[in-house]
Amino acid sequence: MSQVDNRWGIELNGLEADQKAWRNELKSPFDPFVEEIKDERGDYLALRSSVFDGLTTWEEVREVAKELFSTLNVAMSKIVDTDPVTIGSIIEFVPDGQPRRYYYLEAKGGAMRLRGGIAEMTKKDAQGDVIEPPPAPSRVQLWMRAVILEREIGSALRYLEGKPSWFELYKAYEAVRNMPNGGISKKEIKRFTQTANAGQRHHPNNSHKPHKRPMELWEARAFITRWVSAAIDDVSAKNS
Repeated sequence: MSQVDNRWGIELNGLEADQKAWRNELKSPFDPFVEEIKDERGDYLALRSSVFDGLTTWEEVREVAKELFSTLNVAMSKIVDTDPVTIGSIIEFVPDGQPRRYYYLEAKGGAMRLRGGIAEMTKKDAQGDVIEPPPAPSRVQLWMRAVILEREIGSALRYLEGKPSWFELYKAYEAVRNMPNGGISKKEIKRFTQTANAGQRHHPNNSHKPHKRPMELWEARAFITRWVSAAIDDVSAKNS
């Protein structure tokens, strides 16, 4: 359960559909979570997290939020297929007063994709009434919990941000190579490392002969994503 001290939040900045996805996936009382804020300047969504606890200035919050948003954007893109959401402003909640907003507009990168809306699944009983499921952390929140428990997973996820090159993919591999991989064969691991270490890729080295069937970049991205996901599942299972 979230133990946020209720002082800091981060305004979400991004497409309405992506903000809605964050709100759907990141619900209280689990950490991190998104809540709707209403004040005299209008309504907006804010990310709340225990990682901001104990911070005393908005500048400190901003620096911590950069890493948090980087990791969350990767998790959301892998699990829910969202585009990046960025930091709109830093929110300080003060007792008996309106929230203070410290404006910090993070630049958006890349083009936005056109895609369909995100389906929301509901279950109904025999009378047609909606059955509310018991509170449970979303998969995104479980991933973020794993990041807290095993920081190398956070490093690996951040290397997967956007469209990672061979360099970023190999760094992500180095972060998780000693963790469970979900049954990836040694043959495929060798194919990845031999491809990554040959030619103009991660570590060009004449001692590494090119693989007879080099891995394509899209295959390598899927390969590392699968490994990181398996490592996360292992950490989650051991700490459930």
